[in-house]
Amino acid sequence: MKRESLIPFGRTNDHSIDYLLGILEDARFTTLQRVNEISTAELHWQFSEGWNTVAALLSHIISCKHYMRIHFIEGKEWTKAQNEEWLPGLEMGKYIPQLITNEPIEFYLQRLEESYQLFVESVKMLDTEAFHKKREGYDPDTGCNLAWVLYHVAEDEVHHRGQISLLRKLYNHKNQSHVSAKS
Repeated sequence: MKRESLIPFGRTNDHSIDYLLGILEDARFTTLQRVNEISTAELHWQFSEGWNTVAALLSHIISCKHYMRIHFIEGKEWTKAQNEEWLPGLEMGKYIPQLITNEPIEFYLQRLEESYQLFVESVKMLDTEAFHKKREGYDPDTGCNLAWVLYHVAEDEVHHRGQISLLRKLYNHKNQSHVSAKS
């Protein structure tokens, strides 16, 4: 798969939505590049107790897409089942131990794809009015709009992708140090 360097316009009725979809697509593409061929051991490795793992960060990206789609685009609250499934990934923190599941990367790739496709399909259904309309939330003084919420989804994935890159470098450094010490 090749990274797109052009953002297509005309997929929706609002060019600002098309622009944001292009940003979301690129963020996802580069996230997938960062976890390409990652081992299960590296996926669930912790630098130190309480630290995020790559798997926990992927769970967060997945959960964030579901939360933002359901809460902000669809205007619903999570069901009890959705809350049980996605809250640990959304909040991480005290849930980190239960996010270390030893599932392989294919498990996360399938869930990333599912959450992404549901999210993008919801975004494509937005009209200009819904995209720009002021809503309550995030900032109690000013509220927010979906344009900001969707930007935040992209920004959040890019931020956590940076953490994934750092964890992978730390993992590789630690494992190279052990190999050198044994030689």
